[in-house]
Amino acid sequence: MKKRATLLLLSSLCLSAGCATETTTSTTDSIAAEARQDTTADLIRADDRVYQLDGTDATIKKDDVTSFSTVKKQVTAKQPLTDQAATDWEAGTTLYRDEEATGVVYVFKGTTAYRYTAIPEG
Repeated sequence: MKKRATLLLLSSLCLSAGCATETTTSTTDSIAAEARQDTTADLIRADDRVYQLDGTDATIKKDDVTSFSTVKKQVTAKQPLTDQAATDWEAGTTLYRDEEATGVVYVFKGTTAYRYTAIPEG
């Protein structure tokens, strides 16, 4: 009887340990992984969104936008795009957004504003 109870306990532990190793992937992780398929894509990941370069915007000035985050890491083509990482901007680069325009962030180099738009889900 003791052997059966021990066997049952060990079996249930093994089964539950197998469940504990499962990982989940967030939607943002999936979008980032898919966007990284293009190794030349200029991407930024911030605030649970992935943004892709959409050109420059001559009408936007730093006074028109608010800083909200900073690039913490510049990733290489083989590294995953993690939160607060960018493919083409160095660590320390400030990210800006217009409070009225969701899904858009800006990076400034001198007076040039680079516009990034969020990659939609799906």
